[in-house]
Amino acid sequence: MRVAAMLLAARAAALAPRLPSMARSATRSTVRMDAATPEQFARIDLRVGTIVDAFNHPESEKLIVEEIDLGEPDGPRQIVSGLQDFYKASELVGKKVLVVANLPTAKLGGMPSAGMVLCGSADEKAKVEVLEPPAACEDGEPAYLEGVDADLATPNQVKKKKLWAPVAAELKLVGGVATFDGKPIETSEGTCSCASITDGPIS
Repeated sequence: MRVAAMLLAARAAALAPRLPSMARSATRSTVRMDAATPEQFARIDLRVGTIVDAFNHPESEKLIVEEIDLGEPDGPRQIVSGLQDFYKASELVGKKVLVVANLPTAKLGGMPSAGMVLCGSADEKAKVEVLEPPAACEDGEPAYLEGVDADLATPNQVKKKKLWAPVAAELKLVGGVATFDGKPIETSEGTCSCASITDGPIS
């Protein structure tokens, strides 16, 4: 019995140094499995739009309410963004922007918001700028990854399957170009960028 116990103790000691590396390997594997794929990105409805009107939220010092033309027959969409610290509302009018158009409608500051305006940021969000497609893009046209296709998710699918968060985690400005997992996000007229931010997260 004593010999068996000693053998078990020796085996446990031999395995112990390997456990941290095994744990790290398992963690890396989990991260890879959870990372969004290009096909998941393609399920998100990214569209070009033009801000046709904007005003400060009447009850918030952070929010701006935008009316954005996405080329839809029902007219512009209302989207609420936390941009008062970075823009006057009037500065946004006329800007081309990139909108996440298949998020469920939410209320921000009590006002319905039917999507999200994508922005680049730097210095831990001390600086934020809207992500701008080329000016020649048509309102409503998609932004995409070259060679990647998938059916767009419905807003309900985006919510239930939690599709947006892992995709958003892979969005970055790299060398002035908006990318997903290092691949440029394209439009019919080229890539998207910010006015002065060249590198940093997109959200």
